Amino acid sequence: MQPDINERTDARPDLASSAQARADNARERALAARQPADQATTEYARRSNHRVADLHDELAVSHEDFARRIRFGGGREEA
Repeated sequence: MQPDINERTDARPDLASSAQARADNARERALAARQPADQATTEYARRSNHRVADLHDELAVSHEDFARRIRFGGGREEA
């Protein structure tokens, strides 16, 4: 039984690192969506790109919260 416990403990940093990598990727995608929004010629395109960027930002927050819970046992407090 002891090896199973060690495997789970060893997997936590990898799981947290993976979640943080997904968060970083989502932040990059949010930035990539905001740039065309700033250059859009129609209001529809501007709003659409901003919505995509906002979704990626929320996804990044979710991944960051998951990584934080794995590493420290806590998460973001809701207001």
